[in-house]
Amino acid sequence: MNFLAITLNFAIHEKEQIKEIFSGFEKAKTNTSFEEARWKAHGCTVTLYSSGKLVIQGAEEEKVKEFVLSKMCQVQEISIGIDEVGRGEGFGPLVVAGVLGDRNRLRELRDSKKTGAIEDKKNIVSGNALAIATVEFSSEFVDMARRKGFTLDELQAKAAKGIAFALNPSNEWPVVVDGKPLKGCNGFEFLVKGDDLDPVVGAASVAAKSAREKSKDNGKRKTWKNSG
Repeated sequence: MNFLAITLNFAIHEKEQIKEIFSGFEKAKTNTSFEEARWKAHGCTVTLYSSGKLVIQGAEEEKVKEFVLSKMCQVQEISIGIDEVGRGEGFGPLVVAGVLGDRNRLRELRDSKKTGAIEDKKNIVSGNALAIATVEFSSEFVDMARRKGFTLDELQAKAAKGIAFALNPSNEWPVVVDGKPLKGCNGFEFLVKGDDLDPVVGAASVAAKSAREKSKDNGKRKTWKNSG
């Protein structure tokens, strides 16, 4: 019988904690160079990848997931993750989304480009995030802005700052943005491939993709370029 796998995302420095958690379980043989360790636990196969990704597959996968989270996630780690979807497309809106939440309640989320069943994942975001904010620039607006000399970097930066202001009015929580630094976003942390490394940024990626997929805007961007 085949079971759907549950994937949890952890940072590189958290891998040793995961290994300690499963140290009392039966070890299993790894199959690829990307797999760092594998165990048998409560009838499930649990695989730890070098990236920090933990994949749980088996009849009791929810039980194992809750077991891992109860051990790893005993302290809140609240932050704001920001990501965009649609930047490189020649049609439709550019969507920038932000999620305020506890990293440990969003461990099942990662880069929306690597995620199927987006609405199922969006439900996880909605059910666990403290707040969600999205900014949608229509294809027509993107064209208008570019004709006036604005770049996509500048549009994204303006949206990121607005989202951070709305979700973090007292500057209480760190703000992590996927990708390279954007001019004017002082005090933000920028993380290349952050949507695949930080669960809250991954949640923002899912929220942005969900909003873009629901948009009725399919207009062609007449000023479309592959960068900037």
